[in-house]
Amino acid sequence: MKQRPLQFVNDFIVRFYPRLCHAICGLAALTLLSACSPSPATLAPLVDYQDRVANTLEREPVPYQSIEVPRIPPVRQLTVAIPRVSISLLDSWRIDKCAAGNLIARRNSALGKLEKGLSRLHTDVLLVKAMEDCVDELRNNGESLADRLAEALEKKKDNLAAEQEHALATDEALRHALRVGANTHAEADQDYFASSMSALSTVLQLLQSDVLKVNTSTEQAVPTRDQIDEAMETLYQSDYLPYLWRSLFELNAYLRRLQPMLDNLVAASGCRPDVTPQRAEVLHTVFTKYFIGEVQPQVASFTEQGYAVNKVLRELNAEINSPALSDYINELIAVSEDLNEATKAHVKPWQDFFAACNFTPGG
Repeated sequence: MKQRPLQFVNDFIVRFYPRLCHAICGLAALTLLSACSPSPATLAPLVDYQDRVANTLEREPVPYQSIEVPRIPPVRQLTVAIPRVSISLLDSWRIDKCAAGNLIARRNSALGKLEKGLSRLHTDVLLVKAMEDCVDELRNNGESLADRLAEALEKKKDNLAAEQEHALATDEALRHALRVGANTHAEADQDYFASSMSALSTVLQLLQSDVLKVNTSTEQAVPTRDQIDEAMETLYQSDYLPYLWRSLFELNAYLRRLQPMLDNLVAASGCRPDVTPQRAEVLHTVFTKYFIGEVQPQVASFTEQGYAVNKVLRELNAEINSPALSDYINELIAVSEDLNEATKAHVKPWQDFFAACNFTPGG
């Protein structure tokens, strides 16, 4: 029996209308959530503090607003062409007894061809050192192959600067560590930070090794393969540095948004030379308990880590030839000082308040 058109429409509505409603409501809820996103975890003490100040002063609280953060330049803007250096298959067989022979075989293997970024640069550095030793060994044995290998070695050395630039631009682990994360830290963690710093130091050790930094005062021994692998794994898997950058940017932006709330703080408190009203007492408590007691230690711990990692970033930047990538790293470096200045600016009205209300700092 054929279903009548009207009955078909009715059945369709009964079956699918509830699902459609759920879909529309879900989309609406998602839109509402995205429009009023909660503040990041790192701002929790600061939001609580400003709520108390705003309530005491009978002013509107300052809502959180999402911010734009610097974006690491895309790989396609940073890659460089690297000329290919090769030796004949016969010559590669003849140097098989040298350490360079094993490294060449490794580079030409299926796994070797998959090497990228700083791991590949590390192999190139080891290969240059091995080729130098092999040339000396062949010359001591009076073999003509020494001259051909020496020629390839010089070409390889000439390529090292380009290979380093390409590695710094494309290494996935390093890019992850330098990228501003989507989330923040609720509080600083010294152990995770130390682990990331150690990994970055290993990267610097490679970049400042005697092969890449000839005739400089910063020459270092080449890290071992295990050290490089461990450093790359740490930088790739850890979100500590990305979340640290985000925490610094969020704190700096929100502190600056709070500044107008403290305009005319002394007058708003009601303090006079011979009068300290109840509102001023409450403000004193809020500042000492919630800003000095909770906000400032948290901000100081993040700022301290920012300053510490900046020393490494400046050394890293000295090895980078790409203006775009260098400018991006400079933005990461600058945010710690920006946050420090924002903190000082925020405290200044409170200092005036303490003086006008005859409060003793720390009291």
